[in-house]
Amino acid sequence: GGHVVDLLVDRGEEVRALVRPEEAGESVRRLERLGVAVCRGDLADSASAAQAVAGADRVLHCAARTGPWGPRREYQAANVTGLGALLDAALDAGVRRFVHVSSITVHGNDVRGTADETAPLRIERNPYSWSKVLGERLLERAIAERRAPVTIVRPGWVYGPRDSASFGRFAAMIRQGKMVRIGSGANHLPLIYVGDVARGILLASEAERAVGRAYILVNDEPVTQRDYLEAIAAELGVAPPRRHVPYRPALAAGVLFETLGRALRRRQPPPLMRYGVQMLGGENRFVIRRAREEIGFSPRVSLTEGVRRGIAWYRSAFPAADGRKEE
Repeated sequence: GGHVVDLLVDRGEEVRALVRPEEAGESVRRLERLGVAVCRGDLADSASAAQAVAGADRVLHCAARTGPWGPRREYQAANVTGLGALLDAALDAGVRRFVHVSSITVHGNDVRGTADETAPLRIERNPYSWSKVLGERLLERAIAERRAPVTIVRPGWVYGPRDSASFGRFAAMIRQGKMVRIGSGANHLPLIYVGDVARGILLASEAERAVGRAYILVNDEPVTQRDYLEAIAAELGVAPPRRHVPYRPALAAGVLFETLGRALRRRQPPPLMRYGVQMLGGENRFVIRRAREEIGFSPRVSLTEGVRRGIAWYRSAFPAADGRKEE
């Protein structure tokens, strides 16, 4: 969402951001410095949703409850009920386009080969996957029954600056020598640099052909798990991960940890889960011919350049991790 805002502000657009009431910190201050109108509210609250979209030309819906572990009701509230409330408010306000940021996880976390938008939707055994599929089905009904001007984008594995949950965590583990490959490392990852995702979202919001359509957004540069981890290590100036665990036993271990976590009613996610194992160790390649032809999307940032930018952010955001004292 923040990278989408950057592009819109650079183009001189008037931008309004819906921010949760309790959210504070540098991310909100940054929006205010950019001149973005910050609207406080919650997706599931119809009044705040209506206030957020009033007078808007386009709604770019980038919010979600992410991660594969947590109470199902939280995913339902944010990714299904909240999505429906925001869509209702947008349609009542007469917006020209509603772009929903979904995920390639709706096709499963390990497609075991190559897939495109025609691949069936598949619910995995985690609440994130379940809620993202239900959200898309909600939108499909709105498109068919209400002629809703909706476009769905399904980004792949997003990486780059400001991503402390995935990219930053991987960088820290590689720097500390704690990263472990899943399988041989020869499997392909559906990576996409965050700036390319943001540009794809804007393209999808502007193309007339995109109404009622879904688009996968990945970089179709073939990148293996080993390529990705070694690129991060090279930019950090450390040795790449050498240890690895076999894919199938790792999946089995993920099942065991999840079963124990549910039995013990743990709030914190288990140390190993099927979602992470499949994302890192599965064979996931996606074709973006539809996005290229219909919305003019073409990835611009290579793995090498994307990792360089991501590590530059990581070093500035976590100076102590780079062995340097903060000035």
